[in-house]
Amino acid sequence: MKPLAFVFPQINRIELNISTVLVLVAALFLAITSGIFAAYGNLYLLIALLGVYGALFVLIVPTSWIVWMIFFSAFLITGPSAYFIRFTQIQWLTVLISASLYLPVIFNILQSKINVLYRRFSINLFLPVAFIFLAVLSSIINHSQFTDILHASRHYFFMWSLMLVFAFGLVPPETFVKIWRALLIIAVLQLPMALYQYFFVARQDARMSPWDAVIGTFQGNIEGGGDSAAMAMMLIIAILTSIALWREQNLKLGWMIWVVIAGIATMILAEVKAMVMLLPVPIALYYRKELVKKPIETAVVMIGVLLLVGGILTAYKDIHYDTSATRVNSAYDSIVNAITPNPGEDSAHVGRVTLLVNWWNNNVVHGEVHNTIFGYGIGAVHSSKAQRGKIASLYEYKIAKTTSVILLWETGILGHLVFLMILLFGAKASADAAKTEYIPSIHRVLLRAGAISLILLVITLPYSNFHLFSIPTQFLMMLMLGQSLYWSNSIKSKNFSKLL
Repeated sequence: MKPLAFVFPQINRIELNISTVLVLVAALFLAITSGIFAAYGNLYLLIALLGVYGALFVLIVPTSWIVWMIFFSAFLITGPSAYFIRFTQIQWLTVLISASLYLPVIFNILQSKINVLYRRFSINLFLPVAFIFLAVLSSIINHSQFTDILHASRHYFFMWSLMLVFAFGLVPPETFVKIWRALLIIAVLQLPMALYQYFFVARQDARMSPWDAVIGTFQGNIEGGGDSAAMAMMLIIAILTSIALWREQNLKLGWMIWVVIAGIATMILAEVKAMVMLLPVPIALYYRKELVKKPIETAVVMIGVLLLVGGILTAYKDIHYDTSATRVNSAYDSIVNAITPNPGEDSAHVGRVTLLVNWWNNNVVHGEVHNTIFGYGIGAVHSSKAQRGKIASLYEYKIAKTTSVILLWETGILGHLVFLMILLFGAKASADAAKTEYIPSIHRVLLRAGAISLILLVITLPYSNFHLFSIPTQFLMMLMLGQSLYWSNSIKSKNFSKLL
């Protein structure tokens, strides 16, 4: 009786008794139905029934519980399961749990008043809707295969519910802080995992780039590598957040030092040169306002960061290149190879610039206006053991290496532009909210860190595909977009109430 009274505080005792009876009858009906379906052994009926149970679970338990389930699954369960026991299908469970959050979002919208909905509607909500619409439209007009849409759906559709949950306040603001603090712990945990992967996996491997096996707790394969770039992005965000929290006296100095050391050590073991070169960017953005106020301190910090970056890139030669069979002699050689376009290349090591050049030559140069603007439909460049998309099947090598390449092929220039605007407008909303004094200080720190992190996601669009293919990165992206929307809505509501 007590849990129901908590869920339905407005109803009287008679209505509560009726609700209790209805719940018991529904539970009894589901139990009987489950027994019948189990007796027949129909797999599809059982899957449908599991979906019903899942929906009821999501509606009954607090939304914050579901968010934490997704967090721990994304950062600690999905990756190691795929890495050690090759159970890659568990990533579907994570994104489906995220998709189930659309149910409480829909109920929240239906219960909201019109003026609340009006205040919540903004360009930051319109852009994600427009992006999903363009993805669907591109698939329809290109008559995409159902299997392509199915495989790509988890990359395009399911994780946006998290952003809405955060934006609409379905979890309390205190949860934002707890998630950010938990992220710092996740960052520290990457080091022991990376140490094991480097000494007991990579050092025993004779392939061309054994360091690809160092991916922490992120998604990947023990033999073929994985989301090391996504792990490095998370580490940079965690380092930035720890420094920001420490400077505002919201984190102890020891914790900040531990996060920074663990993050840098992990990136050294993982060989993520492009992400290492990105390190000065968040620090420069964070200290930009203090350039005039504290020029000496800012200069010392930036020089220290640049020396650190140079030291890490130099260390890669001794730690990775000299101990492997790769033809790369230094980080400089690797960077030059990556940015040198070679459209005629058809090996497994086609560079990111080459992939963009190939898209340009096959669409813009050939006058494919329709496909240049709208793409070929989601899943077109998707490649898996089961099937290959219609564009992926035309190439001997993997082309879905970067988010920019994926979006240009699958949603066209229009879809890529909208996705870019989502990140940019989210960063602006987060930065603007961070300037509001009545917002608690710790939230303003996290909003500022979120704004800078979203800019980093913009910069890395042509570098990696973790914006779409990495569940942990998508979780962080939705957290940062959601918290910016939540506080923006809070500011609008406060200003709106002043006008009444």
